[in-house]
Amino acid sequence: MKDFAASETGQTILQVLENVNDVITVRDAGTGETLAVSGAVEEMYGYTPAEFRELSIADYSAGPPKYTEERAKELISEARETGETSFEWKAERADGSEFWTEINISRTELDGRPVLVNVVRDITERKVRELELERRDRLISLISDPVFTFDENDEIDYVNDATLRLTGHSREELLGSHPREVAASGDQSMEHLEAIHDLVDSEDESIRLEGTITREDGSERTIESHMALLPPNEDGSFGGAVGVARDITRRKRREEKLERFASVLSHDLKNPLNAAMAQLTLLREVEGCDNEYVDTVEDLTDRMAEIIDDVLTLTREGKYVTDPERFPLDDVVAEAWNTVTAEAATLAADGELGTVEGDRQRVRRLLENLFSNATRHGGDDVTVTVDPLPDGFAVADDGPGIPAEERDDVFEYGYSTADDGTGFGLNIVAEIADAHDWNVVAAESESGGARFEITGVNGGTPPE
Repeated sequence: MKDFAASETGQTILQVLENVNDVITVRDAGTGETLAVSGAVEEMYGYTPAEFRELSIADYSAGPPKYTEERAKELISEARETGETSFEWKAERADGSEFWTEINISRTELDGRPVLVNVVRDITERKVRELELERRDRLISLISDPVFTFDENDEIDYVNDATLRLTGHSREELLGSHPREVAASGDQSMEHLEAIHDLVDSEDESIRLEGTITREDGSERTIESHMALLPPNEDGSFGGAVGVARDITRRKRREEKLERFASVLSHDLKNPLNAAMAQLTLLREVEGCDNEYVDTVEDLTDRMAEIIDDVLTLTREGKYVTDPERFPLDDVVAEAWNTVTAEAATLAADGELGTVEGDRQRVRRLLENLFSNATRHGGDDVTVTVDPLPDGFAVADDGPGIPAEERDDVFEYGYSTADDGTGFGLNIVAEIADAHDWNVVAAESESGGARFEITGVNGGTPPE
């Protein structure tokens, strides 16, 4: 039996308070005198029942000014008049630490005496969770991208304001609905849900999906969603998912235009150029024309072919990576280095670059262009270093470097300081990085040469 401090109210009160975990106090409804305090008060507040009986409400209250004895008396008066009241109260222990309580006050009678029974429960953990949820909801409400969740039954149970703007539907229309109700294709929606459910048994933490939704006004938008699982149910089964979406309709249209542009380059320009180059070959081999004018025309056609190839590469490499794979970065570095024609150049890589998730061929092209840039500007005997970064990698050289005022311009179309450069090399690097949702910046290496840092490389693993 727990200890109690009680006045002459008898054994009835003691029996009520016996072995109760919550703190229970009994006050005279008229005078406010504390008649009894349960023994649980010592564990919750740090005072003995006898000590607690002698305290004023202000002595064990904490927090903002609203937690005053005057406010407490107002709430007690409310319980006296209405018969009951319930409220949350921030309290203070004997050691000065603060915690949250929930207090329920009921009016009753004991042995004909009107009393107020106060049941005090520690709700600190619940309050912390509520505050975390409030902060989360506030944070999500400020995110410009649509954020949504659905439960274990694949029913939408949360959407932020950006989701409402994207879909054109109201919150009431979306909550409780199935994702297929807003998808343009029911079959595609079910395929996406199956892929999300498969994450339960996968090593992957998230998945990227692309699809089309139908807005409330009937128009369609192409969206890209990054989906991750919510905590599983107690039995380990699917417990829902959270998604962050992005409207990529304009990007898809741009890619379609690039496709058409690439077609023009491939057929309307490249075919006549190939014919011109064939005619040059005939001039040399059949007509015996071998002079500086033919050499100049051949150099010009070769340069035109190189520019067309670079532009074609640009249109293809700029497409967003939709089917990434995970691969060792050091393997691709070695493959890219094998294409370097500068025999005296040296590669310094320790073979511990971790793994990368992306389009392997395009990552190789990115590295090839960076290596080519190093040998073009640093000379045939340049040393190139590939180093791991916490969220990516860096390619550096010991060449002349890039002036600080020009580092923001090197990725722009047409930028080149070499006489034989097309100005596309680093532009292609930037496009490939952007297609992976990575960042690339130009900096200075330790030796004063050029250094390119590629960061934001998610989905892979850093070196051990």
